[in-house]
Amino acid sequence: MRTIHQYLDKYPIDPRSEKLIVGTIHPHAHEKFVLPFFYGNVSSLWSIFSDAFPDELKKPVTLEGVLQFLQNHRISMSDTILVCDRKKPTALDEDLIPLELNTNIVEQVRRSNINEIFFTSGFGKNGAFRLFYEKILGLKITAQIKQERELVLDKSIFGRPVKLIILYSPSGASNVGLSQTKLYQESKDKFSKSARPVYDFKVQYYRHMFAKKQGNHC
Repeated sequence: MRTIHQYLDKYPIDPRSEKLIVGTIHPHAHEKFVLPFFYGNVSSLWSIFSDAFPDELKKPVTLEGVLQFLQNHRISMSDTILVCDRKKPTALDEDLIPLELNTNIVEQVRRSNINEIFFTSGFGKNGAFRLFYEKILGLKITAQIKQERELVLDKSIFGRPVKLIILYSPSGASNVGLSQTKLYQESKDKFSKSARPVYDFKVQYYRHMFAKKQGNHC
């Protein structure tokens, strides 16, 4: 099963963007997506953003609403894989066989105002951060990076310092692992009365990570 990315050419990185969200590649059956866009298969990321910023991304979430939200927050979307085969017909990174990586992402970031790059998967096989950091940039992941889940790249790579951050995944499949993290354990009492404590934690987390900074002109 060969998957060719449907959105990278149509939605290149906006030079005006200041933040970039990077994944691997969308699931194969894109014609069945809730939204014809990045993370449109079950729209989990956009549901989180809608709950985090309800006045800015209203429900029901639409493609037009998502694009306006991203523009207002100076966020662009991209992925690390242009073409892949799949060992199994799943959306799991571990089942991907990358055939062509999105090396154009480097020049697109260089020509933009992006100062923060967020990855929706990290250090596992074919994780977005691993593919970007090791395969596209040719750098080595250290134990310190794994522990801190972020670092600042030297300005020699993009012409300015750029911060890389490995997000907690928006996918519902990540909830069990997330519930065991130190960050969640330290704040879980806030959500003790919630019917969806891990989800509500994600909403707060994404609100914090993507809030407009004072002085942004959006």
